[in-house]
Amino acid sequence: MGAEIHQKLSPGDVTGILVSEGQKVRLTTLSGSQVVDTWAFVAPDFEEYLSMAHTRTALYSTRFQKGDALVSNYFSPLLVFSEDTTDGFHDSLHAACSASSYTFFGDAEQYPNCEDNLQKTLRGYGIPYRVTPPPWNLFEKSFVSEDGLIRDEPTSALAGDYVELRASQDLLLIFSACRSTIGNIQNGEPSGVEISVRDK
Repeated sequence: MGAEIHQKLSPGDVTGILVSEGQKVRLTTLSGSQVVDTWAFVAPDFEEYLSMAHTRTALYSTRFQKGDALVSNYFSPLLVFSEDTTDGFHDSLHAACSASSYTFFGDAEQYPNCEDNLQKTLRGYGIPYRVTPPPWNLFEKSFVSEDGLIRDEPTSALAGDYVELRASQDLLLIFSACRSTIGNIQNGEPSGVEISVRDK
């Protein structure tokens, strides 16, 4: 890939980006109020994908930090978490929002949702939908308290904060700008994200 690519996602938007090994992807939150559900699939067969469970096991942590290698369902390194200007909260515990989750939490009017966005994008690449791997929820603040419960707080990312990911393999990256306001994870109304891709 030659020229740098820039995209802006509004809340509810999704994009799929094919990246080559060594390329870097930067996601910048416009006002600090945007969670981004993130998936990675290994090209060209796409059966191997970024796994939160395997990455937590590999790192022995629920929170990933600058310099960490995030791995697949085969424990193969897929992404290096190369830059992070936030205070380090990026949720690895929650499932993607979906029509079912909105109904479960009593807010069925919210749409589109991140699960449907993932399915739509995979179909666009000719990949038959099977399951929804739990995403890495960039900029979402969650943690496990001493009583074992998962706690959420409004995102603490600030306007202009960004994360940068470096591809360790050729990948399809999918980013869904979550529009959910359940639990106020977005610190108010979500506001969108900018995405840029550059070469090594």
